[in-house]
Amino acid sequence: MNAPATTVTERNPTREGGITRTLSEHLVGLQFSDIPADAIESLKIFTLECVGHMVHALPQPVSRLLVNYARELGAAPQSVVVGSGFRTSAAEAAYVNASLAHADELESYGALPGTCLIPPIATALAVGELEGSSGRDFLTAVIAGVEMQGRLGVAGIGACDRGFMGISLVGPGGAGVTAGRLLGLTTEQMQHCLGVALPLGNGSTRGCGTMAHVHEAGVPARTGVFAAQVARQGFTGCADFLDGDYSWGEQYAAGGNRPYDPDALTADLDGELFFVQARIAPKRYGSCGLTHQSIHGTIEILREHDLSPDDIESIDVLVPTFADRIAPYRDPQNGEQAKFSIRQGVAGLLVGGIPELPYTDAFYDSSAQDPRYVAARERVTITVDNTANVRGFADQTLTVRLRDGRTLTKVVPNLQSTQPALVDRITMARRTLAPLGAEATDRIVDLVLNLEQHSVRDLSAALLGPTR
Repeated sequence: MNAPATTVTERNPTREGGITRTLSEHLVGLQFSDIPADAIESLKIFTLECVGHMVHALPQPVSRLLVNYARELGAAPQSVVVGSGFRTSAAEAAYVNASLAHADELESYGALPGTCLIPPIATALAVGELEGSSGRDFLTAVIAGVEMQGRLGVAGIGACDRGFMGISLVGPGGAGVTAGRLLGLTTEQMQHCLGVALPLGNGSTRGCGTMAHVHEAGVPARTGVFAAQVARQGFTGCADFLDGDYSWGEQYAAGGNRPYDPDALTADLDGELFFVQARIAPKRYGSCGLTHQSIHGTIEILREHDLSPDDIESIDVLVPTFADRIAPYRDPQNGEQAKFSIRQGVAGLLVGGIPELPYTDAFYDSSAQDPRYVAARERVTITVDNTANVRGFADQTLTVRLRDGRTLTKVVPNLQSTQPALVDRITMARRTLAPLGAEATDRIVDLVLNLEQHSVRDLSAALLGPTR
C-alpha cells in the first residue's frame, strides 16, 4: 500500500519579498537627502547630549568597572572608549560607551520602545571611527537604525507587558542597521545581520535598580556591531526572521493585551520617519523616566509659589501601577536603586531645592545614604492607583501640604510636550562634557553641531580624553 501523496510548499520569503527583505531594502537605500533638515538638526543635539552623558557618567561605580574591563581586555584599538584615553575593538567600544551613556539615566526617552537613541548613536560612533565614516554617513546610519528599532517597538509594544525591557528588545535591530549602513552591507547581508542580532535581544525590567540596567543599552550596541561585522564576512542568520511562524514578534510580543502587529513593520515606509513622529524627549533628571513627572511637578510648585524646601511639610505622589512597578524603591540603599525611586527624586528637592540641570545629585550612592536625604524621604509618600492598570507616562498627582496649613495640588501629565529650549539643552550638554576641560568641550560642541562637515574620527579624537 502506497503512502498518501504529500504536497511540499517551499517557503522562501526572501525570494518572494517578505517583511524582512522589504524593510532591509528600504533601510539600506535611505539617503541623507531623504532626511528632513530639522530632523538632522535635532539628531545632532541628541548626539551631543549622548556623548556628554558618556563623559558625565565616568565616575559612576558601574562605569569604572566597565572601563577597566575594556582596558584589561587589550583588544585591537579600533574605537575610542569615551573620556578614558584608550581604544578597544569596535564592538566592545560600542558596548562600554552605550553603557556609559545609560549609567546616569540621562538618555532620550519616550512612550515607545525605540525612543532611546543610545544603541544607534554609540554604534555609529564606534563603527564610524573604525571605517572612517563621514558625519553625513553617521547621521544617516543613526536615522536608519532609529527607524528600525522604532518600527519594532510599534509592532511589538506588547512585549513590554510581559516584562521585556524595550531598549534591549529593539536595540539590537537598531544597532545592527546602523552598523550595517556604515559597513556598507547589501540588502541580503542586512537581512542576515538582522537574523543574527534580533534573536539575541530580550532584556528584562527586573534589572532596574542594579548595575545591570546599563546593559539595556550596552548589550544591544555590542550585539548590533557584532552582527553587522560577521554578516559582512558572509555569516548567515535567519534571513526572514521578521516573517512567518515563530518570527521575532510572535516569540516576544504575541499573546499580550496589546497584540503583535507585523504590518506596522512596513506600513507607510515613505511616510514620516519614526525619529520625527515619535515625540522623543531629552531627559533633564538623571533617573528613570517614570520618576520625572513627580520631580518636575515638585520643581514647578516650588517655583510657582516661591517656596523653599523648608516650607513643605509633606508631599504625597499618586502614581499609576506601571510607574510603581518600574521605579519601586522607597528607601534606596545605593545610587542604582535611587535612580529608580520616585520617592528619592522628590526628596532630593527637599534637600537641595530647585536644582541646576541636569539634576543628578540625588542619584548617587552617597545621596541614597545621606541622613539629609533619608530624613527628607520621610516627608514623601507614594500612593499607587490600583483602580486601573494604567501604563506608561499616565498622569501623576502631587498633593503638597505646607507648614502654614495650605494644601497645593498639581496634576503632572506626560512631559514629552515640555521639552527644554535648544539653548538650555546645549548648556546642559556643556555641563556634562565639562570634565574633559573647556577647550575640549568647545571642540566637541562645534564638531557635533556641524557634524555633516566633519568625520567621525574627528569627533572620536576629541572624545578620547587623557591617555595614560
